[in-house]
Amino acid sequence: MQTSNSDITSLAVFRAVAEHRGFLGAQVALGLSQSAISFHLNALEQRIGFRLCRRGRSGFELTDRGAIVYEQSKVLFLGLRSFENVIIGLKNKLTGTFRLGLVDNTVTDPDMPIHRIIASLHRQAPEVIIKIEIKSPELLVSELGNGSIDVAIIPETRAYPGLRFSLLREEPQSLYCGSSHPLFDLPVSKIDLKKVGAHPFVVRPYARDFELQHVPKAVARTAVSSMEAQAMLVLSGVYLSYLPDHYAKTWVATGAIKSLSPKIPRIFSKLYLATRAEKRSPPALDLFIKELVALGSHHSKKLHSLRKPT
Repeated sequence: MQTSNSDITSLAVFRAVAEHRGFLGAQVALGLSQSAISFHLNALEQRIGFRLCRRGRSGFELTDRGAIVYEQSKVLFLGLRSFENVIIGLKNKLTGTFRLGLVDNTVTDPDMPIHRIIASLHRQAPEVIIKIEIKSPELLVSELGNGSIDVAIIPETRAYPGLRFSLLREEPQSLYCGSSHPLFDLPVSKIDLKKVGAHPFVVRPYARDFELQHVPKAVARTAVSSMEAQAMLVLSGVYLSYLPDHYAKTWVATGAIKSLSPKIPRIFSKLYLATRAEKRSPPALDLFIKELVALGSHHSKKLHSLRKPT
């Protein structure tokens, strides 16, 4: 037979009668009248097609089949309680998969310690599976729109229907040249916009105008979507390019590249938190955003010091 809601109710009444060895105890336990209990027992017996108990002047007794039904009802109600406990637990427990999209080389940014946020997420929601996609801003916007990822941290881009962009922070970037570049050994006092503008630049397609704003006569000879490719071209000694200071730090320390800023003004690339404009966001996303916000105060103070005139 296919169990219905009414069958579950009648089984609960039957169990109370069996455990109290009769109607009287079941009446008190369930708060039901004798006629109501009789109704449920009769309905259950009709549904299953056989007698469950003998009741009369000689007392109450389960039939052999009734005893089996009673034992199986224990299994059923235990399963129901287990199901209820799991559902209750899910209300207070984060599960599922959280999908984060990032542009490349975020890992070197001390003001964007995604690894610490991941660690905090794991401590608070250990059953959440975290997946990270490292792609170009254009692809991340596309995947966010089609639901392949839950959130993305990307540079400034144009508005897209159905997506929400919240300013997260500004990333300081300096103009760099490689050790074999003609400007590398030139004294700082002799570096000016005219000399810099005479050399080829490499830019990112989505930030071309932004990256060349301080060198208006510069020529972008090539464009790449990957920060790593941009760094390789700077290391070649052929191209100039703006790179995030945190990313360039290692090569500066080894003398492979050097900064032409602040002689040539820095740029501050705006990074946005991009999400779908849904009425209700996944709980894991809310937790991730909360951790990001906690980083804001420290970064704001540091950014202010970088913007001071030199």
